[in-house]
Amino acid sequence: MSASAPRPHVMALLFDTDFNRPSGTRAFRHLDGRPFTEEEQALADDATLEELQAAGVHVHNSEAGAKAKAAAHHMAELLFKYVLPHGEALIPFMTHEDMLEYGRLDSIIAAGAGPLRPHKD
Repeated sequence: MSASAPRPHVMALLFDTDFNRPSGTRAFRHLDGRPFTEEEQALADDATLEELQAAGVHVHNSEAGAKAKAAAHHMAELLFKYVLPHGEALIPFMTHEDMLEYGRLDSIIAAGAGPLRPHKD
């Protein structure tokens, strides 16, 4: 799979592909339900990531998924750095149910996890 320009014949086939197929099968069908011929299946199997993405197909990329998960974790840590000392500033933006849950969790933290609470200077 090289980073070259999309091939028109492959793109035409991909735009006429029903990607909602039963899990566990690699057999594609046309939008009208006709199964792919062996030649069409070979073209689809040989499609590059760029061609699939250009056709609007979501392609699972485990490396990108792992990076996204790590970035989300790091972002949460960064947010906690600011939220923990200033959590009460978020209360006006919360739903009533979330405010009640925030208060419940805050009381649990106050009762037993003193070191987690920010020091007030």
